[in-house]
Amino acid sequence: MSEETSWGPCVSCKWWQVEPDASVAYQTVGQCIDESLQPYTLRISGNGGCNRYIEGEPARAAGASEMPPVAEPSR
Repeated sequence: MSEETSWGPCVSCKWWQVEPDASVAYQTVGQCIDESLQPYTLRISGNGGCNRYIEGEPARAAGASEMPPVAEPSR
């Protein structure tokens, strides 16, 4: 699958960014740092998902779970 057509959950996506000490779980709230979605300051739980999914470890940065997220993308 190409990046444009693959779908997956945020909990296992490299574009999902969570707090440094947060557990990686479906209930955890973080932010999406996919370059094309950054302008939207998207705050989403690990249970979310989309077609920008790329399997990997979530990034970590302080402020990723705030409303709105204030963390700079770490990738």
